[in-house]
Amino acid sequence: MISFNDWKNQFAYVGPGTCKEQEGTMEEAMLVFFYDGVSPWINRIGYKWRREEDIVARKFVQLCYMIDTTSHMYDKDLRSPKPNHRDFQEDRETFDLFLDTIQLIDFLDAWKFRTEIVGTRFDHLIKEFCYTWIDVCSGKPGAFTQRIFEAEAEAEAEEEYANGPDITSRKKWDLY
Repeated sequence: MISFNDWKNQFAYVGPGTCKEQEGTMEEAMLVFFYDGVSPWINRIGYKWRREEDIVARKFVQLCYMIDTTSHMYDKDLRSPKPNHRDFQEDRETFDLFLDTIQLIDFLDAWKFRTEIVGTRFDHLIKEFCYTWIDVCSGKPGAFTQRIFEAEAEAEAEEEYANGPDITSRKKWDLY
């Protein structure tokens, strides 16, 4: 397998097409993919990155290396790391609601010239990467999740009030 350093420094077309001005390294190509594609896409959905964008970009280049170098090894599987944030079921459901399969397909279609990543059996990991590095409390999606938490808390409080005190327990109502 090619080393990470060798992979980053190999020749690649940086943007769509094959113009001489767009020749560069694989690292440059993947950074363009991140800064012009992935990051604006996540921002349009309403999320922000949990860490500085440059740190997330470097992690994205590592993901691209893993995808590109293992996509043809059918005995290998890539798994996403654990999220770098609070990971409640509601957080994941909100993320999947705001970034559904159709949006992922449309995004990948716009970047299909990035054949090292897009069109491989691992290109779905871009979505998983984003979930790992987003701030689940930010923007419209974060507010949406917070409203879910508030509604659940309110429903629990109403249920507790409706049931009233437990009068069958001797400890609560015993006069002696």
